[in-house]
Amino acid sequence: MKVEILSTFSGGGLLDIGFLNQGFQITKSVENNGDFIEAYNSGISNYLKTTTRNLVVNNGITFKKIEKEIDAGSYYFQDQIAKEVNGVSGIIGGPPCQDFSNGGKHKGVTGERGRLIHSYLNIVSKISPDFIFFENVPSLYRTKFHQTAFYALVRRLQSNGYHVWYDVLNALDYGVPQDRPRIALVGFKEEIVKKLVKNSFKLVDENKSSEELVFRWPKKKLISPKAIQWPRVWEFKGAINKKEIDLIPKSYRGLTVIDAFNGLTVNSPNQSEHFEPYSDKFWTVGEGDTHSKSFKRLHRFRYSPTVAYGNNEVHLHPTKARRLTVREALRLQSVPDNYILPTDLHLTAKFKLISNGVPTKKAELIAKEIRRTLEIYKKLK
Repeated sequence: MKVEILSTFSGGGLLDIGFLNQGFQITKSVENNGDFIEAYNSGISNYLKTTTRNLVVNNGITFKKIEKEIDAGSYYFQDQIAKEVNGVSGIIGGPPCQDFSNGGKHKGVTGERGRLIHSYLNIVSKISPDFIFFENVPSLYRTKFHQTAFYALVRRLQSNGYHVWYDVLNALDYGVPQDRPRIALVGFKEEIVKKLVKNSFKLVDENKSSEELVFRWPKKKLISPKAIQWPRVWEFKGAINKKEIDLIPKSYRGLTVIDAFNGLTVNSPNQSEHFEPYSDKFWTVGEGDTHSKSFKRLHRFRYSPTVAYGNNEVHLHPTKARRLTVREALRLQSVPDNYILPTDLHLTAKFKLISNGVPTKKAELIAKEIRRTLEIYKKLK
């Protein structure tokens, strides 16, 4: 089953890869940043040319180039988008999060970027797809100042005929090597939900098997990974404390930075690309000291803090006196190595789009569950 969807606020397409891997055909992608468009067209094109993923190959998924910058906040472009993708089954994406982020200015829906939530809703209203997927920072849901905007979003989706599920999901729980909680929202048209409920599927658990649910969040791969005893801060380029490494349960070691960087060489795509500015802190910050706002050094035998390289945040390599490379950052976002960014695109744009992206592995797990619901509904029609 090939399902056609619209990608909004597409950035570099890290979220999109997850849906492509589950056999979704992206009919159109919408982005207004020219650098991100260049990255998207290069990265997604190369990925689809080289991937061997079954659902991509078997469904004949094709690449749709972003032709021009489109401002999703413009009513004119919202109407144009709706006409171009009339009949698509889904809309994925989420407006930029800076106005809701704890690290931002907390302008909420009054901010230039925060107002794009209304643009997202307008696009959904005009197209009325079978499903939607939306992601944003957890403070949109958890912070009292922003909750009004989030619940208004939920109510408007419900008034437009959607049954909505939402929760804060941490990519770390799903095997992604970084601590990245985000609010995720999935909605299905009420007619789909009612059809499944009529056929004995449930909206909530009620001690039923997850196989009996209309929609279910992906099952967590690991339980409370932040609660286990991870190694403490080590001296930079100091001795390895094997006793602390041995305390990490084997099933959790796939979350470590050293595991994420495994196999990288100077020949790996985008691996030689990193910022050069020098600071004494490159040599003085301990391995695993991530307590400061800036100059956080990752630990080889721990997971990474949230991948966020804007707002003066500097993440240092665990054992080298330099910042992380583009490929290392992509690895921490679980992006496959055959997604390659243009060498001539400036580093600021590359790190910004990586920081803004949805971890690909987590995106694919959610896409898989959305696909499951759609397939069940199709069989019942």
